[in-house]
Amino acid sequence: MNELFTDTGYFQKAKHGQNSFGDVIAKKYIREEDRRIIVLSDGMGSGIKANVLASLTASMALNFTEARKDIDKASELIMNILPKCSERKISYSTFTILDLKSDGKLSMIVYDAPLPVLIRDVSGKEIKWNSIELTSGDHKGKTIYTAVFSPKLNDRLFAFTDGISQSGLGTGDGEWGREAAAEYLIRSLHEDPGISAADIAEKLVNKAEMNDRYKLKDDASVLSLYFREPRELLICTGAPADPQKDLAFAGKFRKFDGARIIAGGTTSEIIARELGLKFTGMHDLKDSLPPISSLETVELVTEGVMTLSAAERLLRSAVPPSTGSDGAAVRLVRHILNSDHITFLVGTAANEYHYGLQYKMRVQLVKDIAETIESSLFKRTAVEFF
Repeated sequence: MNELFTDTGYFQKAKHGQNSFGDVIAKKYIREEDRRIIVLSDGMGSGIKANVLASLTASMALNFTEARKDIDKASELIMNILPKCSERKISYSTFTILDLKSDGKLSMIVYDAPLPVLIRDVSGKEIKWNSIELTSGDHKGKTIYTAVFSPKLNDRLFAFTDGISQSGLGTGDGEWGREAAAEYLIRSLHEDPGISAADIAEKLVNKAEMNDRYKLKDDASVLSLYFREPRELLICTGAPADPQKDLAFAGKFRKFDGARIIAGGTTSEIIARELGLKFTGMHDLKDSLPPISSLETVELVTEGVMTLSAAERLLRSAVPPSTGSDGAAVRLVRHILNSDHITFLVGTAANEYHYGLQYKMRVQLVKDIAETIESSLFKRTAVEFF
């Protein structure tokens, strides 16, 4: 079996009537350690003040976790550093820290938030939690929970704020609760076992909103992890600097085991010529970008630099393409979002119409896109130049 890939998704909605999230999700990829840290923090109250508290907490939690600080000391330090509310004279923010290391083990630290839910084989799986009691400061007596486990294939892990577990309060139906949320997730996975991490996170938030009669009484956030075999994607762009390497370039493309995309008119012509493939049509998506082409056995064929540039802007915006939107760059980004290991095969020949410029743009674009994919989407990339 291949190594597990962690599909990471999240979804948030603010308290009804608020424009700012009182919950914050922060993440960091430490390349040299192949380590991924994610923090979900819930600031006291809602709106701007809560967002400030949660943002500060998430930032400190990321830094302390990266530096491997003692859990209890770091937690007390976080709480003591937070600015105090001018009205209540207290500072307060919950946090859940997920630390996924290169050996595949996942460490969790939870302070005053609902304990994460693990679902294995489409049923609830109890996690063995350890507790640490804070012994000083304003939060003396509070408990921090920690756990470490090794995820298995198809495991699902969900961390959420109390806007989920306490939804329904005041409606006459009572508080929904962590266990009921877990049961809802299990039913959802029975109905759609392959649902993405992001989609099931959105589904849980929407259910909480429904519990509150479609007027959320608190910020509601869900962080979702799905451990599965990786989906491979190859993006081929540019022409080899040496035309004698065209066949080897096309051979790499042909042998790739996974979805394949070509970004570049000359690139697609080389692949088609060397592999004996036929173009079957051209489609204008009316997205201000050049039309896409249809080439047998290839998932997507687009123009090169302009489309890659548009895709890079979409990826950096951190907002997934909305349902119903379409375009060459949108389709390219959707393929990236639905894949886990993305390999770039990059030809470094300069375009005769943009000599000295096209090469630099294409190579830099690919590097920038790969960096964004790794740091923001927690996916793996590889780049090979021809």
